[in-house]
Amino acid sequence: MHTAIQMFAIHEPIHGGGQPSQHDARRGSSRLHWFACSFALVLFLLFAGFLHAQHRIPVVFDSNIGDDIGNEFALALALQSPELNVRAVSVVGDDAENRMRLAWKLLGLYGRRDIELGRGAVEPLLDSTVAYPSHFEILTPQDLMPPAINRDAISLIVNTVLYSSEPVTLIATGTLTTIALAMKVDTRINKNIARIVVAGGAFRPPDAEYNMQRDPLAAEIVFTSGVPITVVSRDVANGCTLEASDLARLRAAQNPASRFLVQLIEVWQKGQGNGHLILDDALAVAVSFRPALIQSRLGNVSVDMADPKTYGITRFEPAAELPTGPPPRIALANQVDSRAFLDLLMERLAAPSRSEGPGTR
Repeated sequence: MHTAIQMFAIHEPIHGGGQPSQHDARRGSSRLHWFACSFALVLFLLFAGFLHAQHRIPVVFDSNIGDDIGNEFALALALQSPELNVRAVSVVGDDAENRMRLAWKLLGLYGRRDIELGRGAVEPLLDSTVAYPSHFEILTPQDLMPPAINRDAISLIVNTVLYSSEPVTLIATGTLTTIALAMKVDTRINKNIARIVVAGGAFRPPDAEYNMQRDPLAAEIVFTSGVPITVVSRDVANGCTLEASDLARLRAAQNPASRFLVQLIEVWQKGQGNGHLILDDALAVAVSFRPALIQSRLGNVSVDMADPKTYGITRFEPAAELPTGPPPRIALANQVDSRAFLDLLMERLAAPSRSEGPGTR
C-alpha cells in the first residue's frame, strides 16, 4: 500500500552512470512546483473552513423574561447554540428587578455571566392596562445579583450595535419598547442591525397578541424603521409545543440547567392546567441562525392603535398588494417545520452547558 508520502514522492529516473538530463531536471522542478501549489491549496481550504466554522452571528437578546416561560427556553437556546455569539441580554417590563434576577440565574446555569445584562424600559410608550401573570416564585433568596449588574439596556443595545465590527442581529421575544427607544436615542444603529427577529403578533386571523398589545407604538416604530425584520407570530407557532417524549428527554438529561427548565414547566403547568406551552420565543431564536425552519412572505406589518376595540391588533399587507414604493423588508413566517425545530431545541437544551467564557466572544 502506498503511503501519502510515497504518493507525492518525486522519483528520479536512473541513468546508467550518467548525470540527469535537462529534461529530467525540468520535470522534477515542475513536480516540485505542483506539490507546493497543491499543499498551499490544501492549507488554504483548511483555513477557510476553520474561519467559516468559527464565524458566529453576533446577537442581542431582548425579552420580557418572567412572563411566559417561553422566554427562558428562548434564552437557553441562544446560549446553547454555537452559531450565535450572544453579546448582550436585556429585560423589558415592570418588576425589572426580578426579571434581571431571573436572567442572571439562567446566565449562571449556562456558565455565561461574562455576557452583559441590561435593565430595559419598565413601562410601555403608551399607557396600557394589559398585563401577564409572572412566575418569579421560581427564584430563591440565593438568586441575587451583584450590585454592579445594573446597566441601562438602552445604552447597552446602542453601544453593542454601534461599535460592533459587523452587523448585529436583535432577537426580541417581548414588547419592543426598549428596542424602539434605542432606535430613537441613536438612529445610527439602524445601519448596523443585520436583522430583527420578532416573536409576536397574530395574523391568522388578525388578533391582539400580548407583546404587540402591551406597546403597539413601540411595535410601530420598529416595523417602520426600514431595518430587515422577520416576524414569528404566535399563530404560526401553534404546532411548536412540547410533546411527552420531549419532556421525557429533558427530564432524563439531569444537568442543572435542564432541571431548572423542567421546574419551570411544572410551575407553569400549575397555573395553566392542561394548556400547551407554545414556544414561539424559542422558535424566533432558532430562525435567527436556521432560517430554513420557516417559510415566509414579504410585506408590511401595522398595529392598530386608534380604535379601542381593535387596539393592538397586528395586520399584514403582502408585497403584491402594496402601493409602489421601496420594497418591503419584513418577512412574516407563514409555515414552520415544527418537528425539526423541536428536535433542534431538545438536542440543545438536553445537552450539558457549553460554559463558554469571555475568550469565546
